[in-house]
Amino acid sequence: MSYTLKKLIKPSAGAGAPTTGNRFAFLLPVDNAVSFPDTDANNVMLNGQPVYKEGTALVPIYITNSSQEYSYESQGDQDARSHKVKFIGTHPGTEREALEFAQNNLDKEFIIFIPGCQSTDNVKVLGRPCAPLIFKSNHKSGKDGSKFEFTFEQEIGSKYIYFLYNGPLVTQDMVYTEVDFTTALTGLSVVQKVKNTVAAQALKITSLEGNQQNQVTFIGQEKDAAKAGTISEDLAGLKVMIITKDGLQWKAIEGSTITFEVYSTASKIVLIERWRT
Repeated sequence: MSYTLKKLIKPSAGAGAPTTGNRFAFLLPVDNAVSFPDTDANNVMLNGQPVYKEGTALVPIYITNSSQEYSYESQGDQDARSHKVKFIGTHPGTEREALEFAQNNLDKEFIIFIPGCQSTDNVKVLGRPCAPLIFKSNHKSGKDGSKFEFTFEQEIGSKYIYFLYNGPLVTQDMVYTEVDFTTALTGLSVVQKVKNTVAAQALKITSLEGNQQNQVTFIGQEKDAAKAGTISEDLAGLKVMIITKDGLQWKAIEGSTITFEVYSTASKIVLIERWRT
């Protein structure tokens, strides 16, 4: 499916004025990402949510609101055009943590999540695992105070500009729950690991009444594919319907993930696969 050209209507008054965003940017070190969602057909909105190594996730850093700047620059010849994305922000003070951050993260690769002021605002995402932003910093202390300038910039451009994301911003203090394929599953968290079993088991989801999640992800842990638990399409489920892409079964093999969008109807909960790794 390709993008269909649409007219760009006149925006509301003040749309191009400076915005009041969140005081925090959220960093994802590329090494901490187990998987990262693809975009929809128009190459901007991310479908699904990132999955992180356990004990890691997004790291919030305080950035002075008025100092936040993100930009992209198109470069290259017509037949090889690409975009380089950049984020700059100021962190005030001379705290030990800021010095340690600057010292220990030089030239490391990050993906940047920038939330808006309102909880309903889409989050802007800069970079992806194959096209990360590289960190560097400056520090200045004088009569006007002390501040760090943090810069995250792609060294090599890509075909993408910014992404938009409407999922949760999960910080690194999260702990994944673990589900057992030998018992009926009645509740889901945002992300859950699949517990290894003696033999392959089919996941039984019998009821999800009261479920609060919009998206749910399962992570496999089993090294032996013959023993891995499975999730299969179930169109006849009485209370829970499972729809997988092309009807394909998923196995909880180590490093594999599957993410479902969760919908509620009058009679049942529907899990629709969005992506898998």
